[in-house]
Amino acid sequence: MGRAHEPHRIDAPALHKLGGLFVVLFVVILYGMYVLWQHVHSRTLNLPPPALPPQPRLQVNPPADRIAQYHLQTQQLTTYGWTDASHRTAHIPIERAMALLVRKQAASRPENGSSSP
Repeated sequence: MGRAHEPHRIDAPALHKLGGLFVVLFVVILYGMYVLWQHVHSRTLNLPPPALPPQPRLQVNPPADRIAQYHLQTQQLTTYGWTDASHRTAHIPIERAMALLVRKQAASRPENGSSSP
């Protein structure tokens, strides 16, 4: 009766040659990358530092910028101040603004006894 699967015999010398070829090819590629890196790296060491790009520039220190923006927003939300140079518009603390809004809405509602259906 014939076998329905592959035989257990493998050509081991051919597999060793193929594995060796892969190892040699890998070493040659790594050496080529090393030589190329040395060539490129030696050129980059002699370059002057890059000039600053024109405005607008990207952030140099995003965490510090985020903290400064947070403090500015916190100050605007918790203090009184002018929002424009001509002193025509002001900002007030958010808690005070919410209290004024609640008082205004409460005053505009009708009495509890005279509610309409």
